[in-house]
Amino acid sequence: MDIKSLEIFKAVAVEQNITKAAEKLNYVQSNVTARIQRLEKELGVALLYRSHKKVSLTPAGREFLQHATKLLNDFEEAVESVNPSSMPRGSLRIGAMESTASTHLPLIFARYHERFPEVQLSMYMAPTVDQIEDILAYKSDGAFVDGPVLHPEIIESPVLEESLVLITGYSTEPFVLTSILHKPLLSSFEHCIYLGRWQRWLENNGHQPMKVMEYGTLEGVLKCVEHGLGVTVLPMSMVESRTEGRLNTYPLEDPYRVVPTVFIRRRDTYRTAALSRFMETAGIVIP
Repeated sequence: MDIKSLEIFKAVAVEQNITKAAEKLNYVQSNVTARIQRLEKELGVALLYRSHKKVSLTPAGREFLQHATKLLNDFEEAVESVNPSSMPRGSLRIGAMESTASTHLPLIFARYHERFPEVQLSMYMAPTVDQIEDILAYKSDGAFVDGPVLHPEIIESPVLEESLVLITGYSTEPFVLTSILHKPLLSSFEHCIYLGRWQRWLENNGHQPMKVMEYGTLEGVLKCVEHGLGVTVLPMSMVESRTEGRLNTYPLEDPYRVVPTVFIRRRDTYRTAALSRFMETAGIVIP
């Protein structure tokens, strides 16, 4: 077992696909497969479930990934400790909610890539609950999520505050709440904290929660709202450039309106030069 085998295993675990992992590492696919098989033989357990198009971690694989990631972080820390320049390099996987990824991160990513082109920067979009799971499983280096998280194994830093609005199809008529309660509440994913805020407001004001309909993508959700299928709740920053003549927006009441966005990372992981420079570029205070 060596560091390179651990790097290959982590790449396969993150990508959930041997071909994609090989491309990311610039390796021949057969070499990646052989390395994983050798690692499993050395450990005496299967680390991966293999299907035709993707792989997933076995229980032993999930456990080993945590230790392998810590070993890789320790190794990178040791290398950087003897490198006076500490120029960021290697890979950096950042997670984010779709709202943050589409509105606030493009400029940050562009600036970071321009300054540190040797870092292999990648973005993973998913809801907050999935991002937290990935951070705890050492799959991401950091993530932008809805806060507060308040988990003992996670460090969180405030980033910004989002202002939530109820979004309906465009109309010149005064808004009447009862006119929308029979319609679906549209979402692009499960466990949406924004819809949860609206549902709690309804319950606390004597109304039944609205039925939720998932519709794949954010663009799809907004198109459905535009055509009158239903309504949704999103940060104003996501729709302020698309509302004129197409959608109406209504700010939620306090204290349901404001949702903080925080940047999270595991407390027990080493903060690499790549991650430190990313946090600085994003204006995140490093605790």
